[in-house]
Amino acid sequence: MISLITFILFYTTIFQCYNSKGIIQEDILSYNTSLIHNITQVLDTILLKQDRHFRPINGDSNVPLQVEIDISVRSIGPISEQKMEFSMDCYFRQKWLDRRLAFDTFGNRNDLPISSKMLNDIWTPDTYIRNGRHSYLHTLTVPNVLFRVRHDGQIHVSQRLTIRSRCKMFFKKFPMDCQACPIEIGSLGYFSKDIVYVWKDVELDSKMSNMLAQYQLLHVIKTSHNWTDPHDNKLNISVLKVYFKLQRQQGFYILQIYTPCTLIVVVSWVSFWINKESSPARVSLGIMTVLSVSTLGFSYRSDLPKVSHSTALDIYIISCFGFVFAAVIEYAIINYVNRTNIRKKYRKYAYHQSH
Repeated sequence: MISLITFILFYTTIFQCYNSKGIIQEDILSYNTSLIHNITQVLDTILLKQDRHFRPINGDSNVPLQVEIDISVRSIGPISEQKMEFSMDCYFRQKWLDRRLAFDTFGNRNDLPISSKMLNDIWTPDTYIRNGRHSYLHTLTVPNVLFRVRHDGQIHVSQRLTIRSRCKMFFKKFPMDCQACPIEIGSLGYFSKDIVYVWKDVELDSKMSNMLAQYQLLHVIKTSHNWTDPHDNKLNISVLKVYFKLQRQQGFYILQIYTPCTLIVVVSWVSFWINKESSPARVSLGIMTVLSVSTLGFSYRSDLPKVSHSTALDIYIISCFGFVFAAVIEYAIINYVNRTNIRKKYRKYAYHQSH
């Protein structure tokens, strides 16, 4: 009798567990279905209110739309001195307010993560890199774009970009130079009365300084101004600029150019202790040092643009060349004076012998 009661209680408990599990699964499925339905309904509603051909006017039409820019830099480089350009890998974020996309909160949700494909169905600012040469959006494995809409109509768009931009460089102090490479951001078709860009932040990866082989990143400078068309003063465009101040590291040039050139100059001075009668040794040493400085010193020029002015390294190499060339001239003068003295002595000796 006890065994029968135990058997009945056991199977009753198992049946209740399975029954409650089925109820929970039905509740979860019902909640998910309701949530998806609400999201779909919200998206359909806000897209019906949206006209992607016109910028949002949030109140006064005379007040320009504010677009907030945030850049998170992952890496800088490569930097090409010859082409005067630099590359940067970053997350480029934009934020603006479009009340046409506002919606009522539901299910404790204040924002909606939406597929980047829907960016084609809403208005977006025509932001571009003004000094860019070649920039592209990362698309592996999918387009690297994050699109999010808040309930109040605030839009967040984040894109992973690789930007290659012009960088005007000055090489008079090379290789002790500093370069300030800018990124210029602006609107392609909207004037400052329509869109105003403002900075939020420019973040740097903490490990980025170790990734730069030739440079050290000193600091970042953010600026904003209105650019005026020189042909039409009425055309003003809101522009943001960020300067990356880069200090060149001199270790490579000390090991590859400065130290060898200094040693070659010291070697050229050895000829001062060689017997003045040993012409082959002194001439060979002088010619070898002159050719070595010429070959070693100006080999770095292939990495720089063909600028008309001289660099600090040019002046140092020319000085080294002057020292080794002076050693050759010194022997030529000594040899000439020595031969002149020998001729005088020979003539004097011949004169005394004839008398």
